[in-house]
Amino acid sequence: MKHVRIHLETTHTEKKSSVPIDTSYWGNLWDSYTSDFASVEIHSWLEETEQLEELSKIAANSIEQGLVKAFTVTLNEENCNYLRNHSIDANGGLKWFTLFFYKEDVQMLEIAQYGSEIVLYGVNEKEAAEFETLFPEDANAEYFKEHLM
Repeated sequence: MKHVRIHLETTHTEKKSSVPIDTSYWGNLWDSYTSDFASVEIHSWLEETEQLEELSKIAANSIEQGLVKAFTVTLNEENCNYLRNHSIDANGGLKWFTLFFYKEDVQMLEIAQYGSEIVLYGVNEKEAAEFETLFPEDANAEYFKEHLM
């Protein structure tokens, strides 16, 4: 599947090994690219107890997968507003390690490494170039015509 991958400049914090230096893209990304998605699967490390507790309040279900806990959140208006406005961690990056956005049963957007790596699937080169404009100028973007598993 055609896709674009964005790598943002990163730093580290006391509790996170890789977080983006700049998360100014978040609001525009959320507003422009998540409205068609039905759900998001959010992964958080088991030791991140505050984040686990926060997600358990809005998740439709959750499951432990080794060292992480995966939460499925239905993207209704209330949850969308919450995630859009409360995802940035005061200590850097997003609060959660990885987010997988789904349209029906197809993964369309992946946000990993606390928001420092973003992949948008199912886009042509023109759409990928438009997507790139959401991110800081120092972001590294790669476009792929095929997605090999």
